[in-house]
Amino acid sequence: MGGGDIKYIAAAGALLGWAQVLLVIFLGAISGALFGALGMTTKKLNFLSRIPFGPFLALATVISIFFGDDILGLYLSLMVVEQ
Repeated sequence: MGGGDIKYIAAAGALLGWAQVLLVIFLGAISGALFGALGMTTKKLNFLSRIPFGPFLALATVISIFFGDDILGLYLSLMVVEQ
């Protein structure tokens, strides 16, 4: 994660708000990890390969714009503990 990624997160946070920017970071990390794992299993990437994080943050931002409220609502509904 470089300086540009931090600036992008700040801009996304100004656009989406604090709750959805946390979702953007989470979805970006998950999608980047899946891409890296897929690349390593197909031998296109190795352990030392550098993958830019920005495209995954952009993808996560688009997902969060369209489905962020639904994803957060689902997460919060699953976190309710019944006593």
